[in-house]
Amino acid sequence: MPRDKVSSRQKIIESAIDIAINQGPRTLTLDNVAENCGMSKGGVMHHFKNKEALLEALMDNLMETAKGYENSICEEHQNVLPINRMLRTRERVHEQVDLDYARILLVAANENPALLTIFKNHLSEFVEELKQDPGRYFDSVVLWLAVDGLSFQELLGVSPFSENERQTIRNKLLSMAESLGDKTGEN
Repeated sequence: MPRDKVSSRQKIIESAIDIAINQGPRTLTLDNVAENCGMSKGGVMHHFKNKEALLEALMDNLMETAKGYENSICEEHQNVLPINRMLRTRERVHEQVDLDYARILLVAANENPALLTIFKNHLSEFVEELKQDPGRYFDSVVLWLAVDGLSFQELLGVSPFSENERQTIRNKLLSMAESLGDKTGEN
């Protein structure tokens, strides 16, 4: 792929992220993306034939961002349990990724639920990883569901908790995960 084609594609993705963050994910259209990045709609469509293709690229970008945070967590905290790694990654994503960009998940689910396949596969892989430690499986699942519930409330904008309370809850969940021990089996 020629260098300018890669940079144009990335420019479109960055423009779409900018729109999602600054105008809200519901305003994400090919026309708005084209206007925002200074390209024609045809130029945008050269890279993304429709909104669904653009959403797929945004989902991939969001998943890659989270995976990058997860990799750095693995480097910083070796021998942590999968649930501990996931909670730390979720915390990093919460700190670094704008909530309106994360709402791309909701837009994708609304536009075409099949776009969530990559996310669903990631969750299935995580379940299998948790099952490798049957003694901690259900404790880990409960912690995971708790943080997902907290995140989902925030994503929908319906959380009854203040930001300070949500941070305290996240810290408590992380502390509970750490009390499960590490991969060496030590508590």
